[in-house]
Amino acid sequence: MQKNKTEIKYFILTALIISLPTLVFFILATFVIQIINSSIGWQILTLYGFALILAFIITAGWAIFNPALSDAMLTLRRLLRFESLSNPLLLRLSIQAPGTYHHSLNVSNLSQRASKSIGANSLLVRTAAYYHDVGKLEQPMNFIENQAESEIPQSESAEKIRGSAHTIIAHVKNGMKIAKENNLPDEIIDLIAEHHGTTKAWYFYKKAVEKGLKIKKTDFRYPGPKPQSKESAILMIADCAEATARAEQNLTKESISQIVNNTISERLEENQFKNSDLTENDLIKIKKSMISTLLSIYHQRMRYSQNYD
Repeated sequence: MQKNKTEIKYFILTALIISLPTLVFFILATFVIQIINSSIGWQILTLYGFALILAFIITAGWAIFNPALSDAMLTLRRLLRFESLSNPLLLRLSIQAPGTYHHSLNVSNLSQRASKSIGANSLLVRTAAYYHDVGKLEQPMNFIENQAESEIPQSESAEKIRGSAHTIIAHVKNGMKIAKENNLPDEIIDLIAEHHGTTKAWYFYKKAVEKGLKIKKTDFRYPGPKPQSKESAILMIADCAEATARAEQNLTKESISQIVNNTISERLEENQFKNSDLTENDLIKIKKSMISTLLSIYHQRMRYSQNYD
């Protein structure tokens, strides 16, 4: 893999950072030895100087010419650039689509904890969750989390239902476009593309079926691909579970457990996780983690409901 000058400088700087603490330690150790025996002290310092230069060359060279190591280091560096909530794209999301922004923070929290429970890449899924719905910036008021109740469209004609479904589904494609325009890492863009897999926009599909409208199933299906990693599958589960819990009027511990169970079961039935490498044991841990996290997010709402209903 060809490296540009900036990346090579980054690897060299990393090698220096790794080497310098050791150099400081040995200089101090050599100083102490020199007090005891000056000739031995300088000999040790000279030998260590050569060893340090050799170690630096090996470390920098290994990082530059080892594809797996260099890719891992560069991915970490790119993710750390975009995990800050002060990123301009996230600030724009918080202003133009505040409901989507708040949903994304909750999804990030859910995803990170679930990833840690199975040893997946929690930094990747946490960061990707911040940006997974940035495609809604194209038409933020068409999404229910950004609407007041009076603004929710009530039309149920076939044309309107199909158009609304297309708008909802398009947020994935739009999100990929916005992510690329803002130079988000490919790893994040992949999770944006996969976070709905090939599921249906169920609300509009069911509405069309109930009205007996002439429709095509493809009109209501996300283009995919299905999740290709554990992190992508976790994001898919967290996104749906959080949105469902948010819409629930009377949350209880039992209803939250049911929401998470149903979310996972429905996606298993649609074979959405077949390429993600998730095991049955992983899903048990993810389920337990997400139920616990949702309870912590919505415990105030449940307490209010219990006290005042």
